[in-house]
Amino acid sequence: MAIIFTAHRRQAELVAPARPTPHEHKPLSDIDSQRGLELYAAGVEFFRRRHHAAAVFSGGDDDNSGDPVGIIRAALAEALVSFYPLAGRIRELPAAGGGGGGGGKLVVECTAEGAVFVEADADVRLQELGHGQPLGPPYPCVEELLCSNDLVGEPDVVVGKPLIFMQVTRFRNNEGFCIGYHYCHSITDAFGMAQLLHTVCRLARGDDDGESLNDPPRDLLAVAPRRSSPRIRHVVEHPAYDPLPVSSAAAKDVVWTTPREQMVTRYFHLGRTEMAALRAHVLSSATVFELATAVLWRCRAAALGYAAAQRVRVLVMSSARWSWKRNTPLPRGFYGNLLVPQVAEATAGELCGRPLAHAVELVRGRKFAVTDEYMRSMLDMLARRGRPFFNLDWTFVVADAGGLGRSLGVVGRWERAGGGLTPVGQATAASMYSYYERCKIGAGEEAAVVSMCLPAPAMERFVREITGCSNTRSAKSAM
Repeated sequence: MAIIFTAHRRQAELVAPARPTPHEHKPLSDIDSQRGLELYAAGVEFFRRRHHAAAVFSGGDDDNSGDPVGIIRAALAEALVSFYPLAGRIRELPAAGGGGGGGGKLVVECTAEGAVFVEADADVRLQELGHGQPLGPPYPCVEELLCSNDLVGEPDVVVGKPLIFMQVTRFRNNEGFCIGYHYCHSITDAFGMAQLLHTVCRLARGDDDGESLNDPPRDLLAVAPRRSSPRIRHVVEHPAYDPLPVSSAAAKDVVWTTPREQMVTRYFHLGRTEMAALRAHVLSSATVFELATAVLWRCRAAALGYAAAQRVRVLVMSSARWSWKRNTPLPRGFYGNLLVPQVAEATAGELCGRPLAHAVELVRGRKFAVTDEYMRSMLDMLARRGRPFFNLDWTFVVADAGGLGRSLGVVGRWERAGGGLTPVGQATAASMYSYYERCKIGAGEEAAVVSMCLPAPAMERFVREITGCSNTRSAKSAM
């Protein structure tokens, strides 16, 4: 039986840095400033009461140390001292050449106005959300655990708004709580947001070990001005920003022509049984992520009924944090965007008509070395094109968000019980992305869980396609 509940929210407040911080303007990098990142992404992190745990908190006996809301609020204020740009607001400079208005580079004004914070209570037990099983997506009534859409506003408008929205929801009997958050993607990515959450949880449990992060420069990933730097010759293509040729003049991608209310999101579990069934079709070794991405891309293209001659893509949102050179020029604690879009391409007929092993090889072939030369080429392209969008027609976008919250650990008498990014809220390009998570299912079995958003008729076909090749377990619609 579905769990339905309503969170009782208190009035929103602004949580400012706990101590004075610099008031300055910081230019965003060319990666930060691209229009495809002008949106708010969302996530949730769940914490449950530890059995026989001592109440160890950052405060004394006379404060609110028994209340997770008070603990997280105070820790957020302290964390914003180091992450002080996140307490500011984004401004848009006039476009080059004058003329007034916006359209130019983005900067963050470090105003110390603060992050939005909401206290809430839900009359439901944490264990009910997982029906007594390990907690994993889709999470019931997840929008009740996040700041309301009315508070966050238009999800693709970032200028002049708070950059962090956080709601801490207590569950019945104080047996656990949830940190629900929205973050502005123009100033940080999921890995940067994980750094902030890690710092909040570290401070909340009293681990004040002197660790401090001086805010690193945000313009490190920006191309030098043209007058002082010759144009870099492009030796690497950047297909994620280029349109695909269409199979006919009238061809339209049904994903983007379908009204948002007619789209359905479901989650698909890929555990040991499902992965074994998929590997039976593939001779070469492949990672779980590569195999899952290949089968999802293939089944999605078939379900959407693309013409055989139509070229289609899979776009993997990778991070340069681990794929760039070992001695990266980025300072410790850098939390700006480091997304590197990796693309594989084929015709729909080739993708769906050839064996699954071919799709796996296409996905594996997307990888490339993230070198200094590549990064310079990418930054130059972004600067020349003036904050471009990713081209998302005929494109399956997937992001590996598995493990982002696993470092959060323990907060006082509570321990992390699950969580991750979640495609919720009003229509944005990001709500169409597929997020790859890891969680435990059944009797503690480790599994990959991937979201998929499709028009309702296509979703029915997709379920048949993926079930036919893997016996994949699907979860109910999240939207």
